[in-house]
Amino acid sequence: MKKQNKIAVLNLHRVSPVENPFWSPLHPRIFEKLLQFLQKNFEVYLFKELNSIEKSVKPLAVLSFDDGYYDFIEYALPLLEKYKMRANMNIIPQCAESGKPIWNVRLYDFLNAAPRRLINEIKLPDFAAELADDSREAKLRYGLQISSYLKKRPRKEREEIWHSIEPFLGKAGFRETRMMTTDEIKQISEQTEIGVHSFSHESMGFEEDEFFERDFIKCRNYFAEKLNLPLTIYAFPNGSYRAEQVDFLKRNDIKYILLVNEKFADLRADIFPRLTAYGNTRNEIKMKSLGF
Repeated sequence: MKKQNKIAVLNLHRVSPVENPFWSPLHPRIFEKLLQFLQKNFEVYLFKELNSIEKSVKPLAVLSFDDGYYDFIEYALPLLEKYKMRANMNIIPQCAESGKPIWNVRLYDFLNAAPRRLINEIKLPDFAAELADDSREAKLRYGLQISSYLKKRPRKEREEIWHSIEPFLGKAGFRETRMMTTDEIKQISEQTEIGVHSFSHESMGFEEDEFFERDFIKCRNYFAEKLNLPLTIYAFPNGSYRAEQVDFLKRNDIKYILLVNEKFADLRADIFPRLTAYGNTRNEIKMKSLGF
């Protein structure tokens, strides 16, 4: 990897000991194992530092978080400070301003609190999956199925389907995942590299150019007016994008465009595929960091 001028951009979301088998956070204990592994085997940088790297003894990595959950402050940041590392955090301004998580996280919160009987009362067009039992494996499988079903469609179509899910959310008392506020994002911005994950977290590959461009302008205004930060990093939600949207970002001074794609990135590029970092054991998270 080092010889090929590649870099491992590791994509993370939540770090928390509170388990949700429908979409499990990375446990702080496992996150610490990841940092120990990186400290021993990699040089960890921010995106803005990459162009200044002339020579590195070890392979390179970037820690790239998405969404802006409050548990980053609670659990991830103290461990990053302990190991003298910094990370990129790509926030969703709409969530920071409203205090509400994105729709699929609200769905996971509901699923984790609801009994199986109530979950299986949800009937959606062309969606036949049911929660087979209460095992961790069944919950993970169902969470992936319903999330994928809703993500892979245009916003307007998904919103119509969501109207038939919304009433069920009121039937199960649950606490929504906490998001970072604008003030909290500002507070961490000195040691954390802040990027954006779109304003509204829609799958942009399914949206019209006009919607994508309006959404981006809202992001730029939020960074200028609320955060007083330059906007140089854009992470496409759900790994969904079109080539013309990438070109638009380049024309609008975005230096680092983040995808998923599950592969190593070229060090000198402006488009960075990322490797999803997850696992329940040290070995699992280690293998994901190595691209397996």
